[in-house]
Amino acid sequence: MAVATERARRPDSFTQATKESVAAKDVCPFCPGHESMTPPEVLAYRAPGLPANGEGWSIRVVPNLYAAFRPEPDGQEHREGRFWQRDAIGACEVLISSPDHRAPTPKLPRRQVEEIVQSYLDRYQHHARNGALEHVVILYNHGRPAGASLEHPHSQLYAIGVQPPSLRDELEGAHRFREEQGACVFCRTLEDERRAETRIVFENEAFVVFAPYAARTPFETWIMPRRHSASFGDLDLSTEKPAFAEALQLTLKALHDGLNDPPFNYFIHSAPFKADAADAYHWHLELIPKLSTAAGFELGTGMWINVVKPEESAAFLRNHINSIVEQTA
Repeated sequence: MAVATERARRPDSFTQATKESVAAKDVCPFCPGHESMTPPEVLAYRAPGLPANGEGWSIRVVPNLYAAFRPEPDGQEHREGRFWQRDAIGACEVLISSPDHRAPTPKLPRRQVEEIVQSYLDRYQHHARNGALEHVVILYNHGRPAGASLEHPHSQLYAIGVQPPSLRDELEGAHRFREEQGACVFCRTLEDERRAETRIVFENEAFVVFAPYAARTPFETWIMPRRHSASFGDLDLSTEKPAFAEALQLTLKALHDGLNDPPFNYFIHSAPFKADAADAYHWHLELIPKLSTAAGFELGTGMWINVVKPEESAAFLRNHINSIVEQTA
């Protein structure tokens, strides 16, 4: 676990009843003209010749002011009997999706969504070069129930010096399957899902969107590359970047239109930098809408009760995506 008391001071731009007011937008630190309200940017896409940390950007990445992990901790580790602690080495960044305060991913031009993907890749590859780090997770929180503390659309990146337990478990399962079956469990899953068809949400030339067979929550959805690749950092810019942007935007738009813009989280699972996982692991994005609450049974057992069959959620999203595609054709 990680303890970060600084995060208790995060700003909150929502009220209980309604989303952020226009007045709050006027002081949003992520809006153009308010660049001085954030730490200096570490990446920005803007027209050539425009100064850094000023207006005119399309994507802007800044360190998180309330970071749970820091690049230069004061100490390293401390042991007291059976108890061991280590400073949270790493980095936390905010990837601001657009200058538009009220334009979530479903409403952006496709070119802008491709730039979001490009910013993910640029910052992932930057941190992958740091030998002190083990892993990068990129995530998006939408809506207060999903943990978003500011309405202005933005993703977050955590570069950390440990392997997360959930990913370690996933890796161990992938290695076991590889040893027993001689294949990647994720590639095999794609083959099985495409053969079954009932849980497929969308496909293009490079990605498959599907509801997993053992979905934990209503409308849980995965986006996975057809090409076997353990690391998100190996995303192909010419073919996979636009295809990933299309798959992500259409899936989010189907959720937005079909379920009245529900809160959700998505996160990218990629192999840790130092893991021997090239043959066994397969990077992917997991999308979890916040349509149910983990209660005593889930917390006490680690088992999930899903009230919507994945086949039904897949059909629902697939129909909405087909309608979206037909309207834009």
